[in-house]
Amino acid sequence: MQPAPARLKVAWPPAGTPYHRLARTPLHRWWRPPLATLTAIVVWLAGAVVLTITGVAAGRLAEVSPLPDRLAAEPVMDLVTLLLLLALGVPAVLAAARWPQRRPPGTVSSVVGHVRWRWLASCVGLATVAIIVMYSLIAVLLVVSGGSTGGDLDVGWVGWAAFLLPALVCLALVPLQAAGEEYVFRGWIIQAFGAYLRTPYVGIVIGALMFAVAHGIGTTWGFADLVLFGLVGGWLAVRTGGLEAGIALHVMNNLPAFLLAAAAGQLEDNSTAADSPWQLFAANLVVLPAYALVVTLVARRLRVPSRVPAVPEPQPAAPPPT
Repeated sequence: MQPAPARLKVAWPPAGTPYHRLARTPLHRWWRPPLATLTAIVVWLAGAVVLTITGVAAGRLAEVSPLPDRLAAEPVMDLVTLLLLLALGVPAVLAAARWPQRRPPGTVSSVVGHVRWRWLASCVGLATVAIIVMYSLIAVLLVVSGGSTGGDLDVGWVGWAAFLLPALVCLALVPLQAAGEEYVFRGWIIQAFGAYLRTPYVGIVIGALMFAVAHGIGTTWGFADLVLFGLVGGWLAVRTGGLEAGIALHVMNNLPAFLLAAAAGQLEDNSTAADSPWQLFAANLVVLPAYALVVTLVARRLRVPSRVPAVPEPQPAAPPPT
């Protein structure tokens, strides 16, 4: 009788491990984080190739299909492709954690091995308030500074027929796009450095800088704002033991921006958050630290674990001895 094939051994990080050290399991070896990072890149590239080929094929079909023009419009197809490309960061890092690092992939999400959905919902509420305050401060600063953001976009309402489809795309895919960036820059990078270093701050700073650079070279204020956003998101990941607070803030920050662009017919605009004016940075100097403070206070009140609990999620049963 042939013995049952052995399952791939997976190790949990020890109880009490903070978020940034979750890759430091009993199976950790010095070469696992670099190999896992390479694996994540390969998985992302493979997904990007498949997505690109699918997008090209869909575009060709749209050209000969009887669909209304607005459904086959190039800006909408480009938006779908962009958001899905960024969302691929989630499966890429989960695959890298599962195979080269031999740890539960959910440990990229949080210290309990999965997304804490109730905590995420709480953070969405807090982030919504934060973004409303942010836009209010920007409006005040625009009035005080004479109403100039440094741009000269001619915006206007495009009408429901042109707005509805891009809006639905944004509502469906922006949360995935924001999660993809958080899993890479606040999850993977912080834990990769945490596999070697006890301090989380090296990974937080490097992740924030890489996050800003990934958005392109824009204004000094835009770059500073992205770094600030990355620093706050990284600190919250370590302080609350997971990515939920950062994902909620990222989603609620991006969703209005995408919806406003769709409403104004500016989906083809190539500007990014790196091109933001000084008013956004000034507003976020107040809003982002305040959000981080409120989130940490609420997390403490709700007893959200910031370290691996003494009794982690159950591991897969080991195969019986032969």
